[in-house]
Amino acid sequence: MVFGVASEDSIAWAISKKLGDAGCKLYLGYQKRFMSRVFQLKDKLPQIKGFYPIDVENDMTTEEFFIEFKKENPGLKIDIIIHAIGFAPRECFDRHILFVNDDAINKAITISSNSLQRIMRHAMPFLNSNSSTITLTYAAANRYVPNYGVMSIAKAALETWTRELACQLGPEGHRLNAISSGPIKTIAAGGIPGFEKILDHVEENSPLRRNVNQDDVAGCTLWLASDLSSGVTGQCIHVDAGYSSTMVPSSIMGDK
Repeated sequence: MVFGVASEDSIAWAISKKLGDAGCKLYLGYQKRFMSRVFQLKDKLPQIKGFYPIDVENDMTTEEFFIEFKKENPGLKIDIIIHAIGFAPRECFDRHILFVNDDAINKAITISSNSLQRIMRHAMPFLNSNSSTITLTYAAANRYVPNYGVMSIAKAALETWTRELACQLGPEGHRLNAISSGPIKTIAAGGIPGFEKILDHVEENSPLRRNVNQDDVAGCTLWLASDLSSGVTGQCIHVDAGYSSTMVPSSIMGDK
């Protein structure tokens, strides 16, 4: 099950292709506002076997996703869940963080963080033992990133959910991990003020002297989804060209 495909540029779409190439049958949850885009993609990946609408902000519509899945696929079990969901209202980026209202904060955290718990709760009856769930986070969960604001708090909560759920579900054989990706151009990232400058900075200062892309994240996801990572759970793995391993940026040294 893959949640979060919005366009061809989505990290979730790159993950879907990587999993499909590895032989997985795919079932996608999509937001209705992205329905036309998602349905344009379905013929590009024959491994996609089902599409179902889902609004993770609402418990009832989340449950409806799994009801529809069960109707069309009686008895089918799931091995992998991809949680690639993130959203914050515009005011979370446009206002000083002190003056973002409660509704906007709650919406951002509900969709971007708490939705992992909600999806897992409804998914449990459908999961095979030894399942693997992967979510996507960002370094702003642990360090200040200009203009990321409320989403930093949401990502910190998401990483905490990952650890909590990994420990609670581990005895039943289910693994949960997070990938902390470097900045990547997506629809969601386009709404962050100054995002292009962040890309330039990371490219100049990461050990690999480049930004990562959707395929880099998809490759790590495939590993976490497979038995090759059978002993890995509750972790946050950085796929960021090594940027998270640095403190003082190389660029301060000028041309030296």
